Amino acid sequence: MKKSILSITSSLLVCAAIGAFSSGAYAAEDAQTKDIVLDLVTVRPAGAPAVVQPSAPVGDAMVVSILVESPNGKLTPYPTNAVFNSGERFRVKVRASRDGKIALYNTKPTGELVAKPLWRGDVMRGMEVIAPRLRIEGASGTDQLHIVLEPAKEPGVFAWLGNWLGGKSKDIRLDTQNTESDTYLLGGTNKGLVTTLNITHR
Repeated sequence: MKKSILSITSSLLVCAAIGAFSSGAYAAEDAQTKDIVLDLVTVRPAGAPAVVQPSAPVGDAMVVSILVESPNGKLTPYPTNAVFNSGERFRVKVRASRDGKIALYNTKPTGELVAKPLWRGDVMRGMEVIAPRLRIEGASGTDQLHIVLEPAKEPGVFAWLGNWLGGKSKDIRLDTQNTESDTYLLGGTNKGLVTTLNITHR
């Protein structure tokens, strides 16, 4: 049986049907989540006032977009809960509320969370980071691609991610809001964030 492989490549072909959703907790109905996230990830000139009210929750925040590439090379952003068609090329774009590490991890259709990240890069507060193009191969089943803002002081990120995905972390507080082009995530300060794409192979 052919193993499922999710790898970074410069190839122009992505062989997959992607059903995407934001995971790890619940989807917030609060329309303020987007505004709070945007305020936290925006870099302002010194002395400029913050938009978030003092009573509003603050913490780690990130905006995630899936940039789908058309045949002519145009990139169109979608939220992580969008449904994608087989053969689409895409990249992952992230903006975060603090300096840190962004990583992409894969859970195979067998349920195995792969310890080595597919890609890992630095992110600076308010600055966009875009992952390389992904090539998705595999037998029928569902892969998961986890987009992670790593916690600020977590020595064992892989163990932390496993606890997050398994619902074992006591510190998880996650608000999520999706628009037509982005997914907005808000959690505890320096605790890290995760959103997941489901990648279905037919």
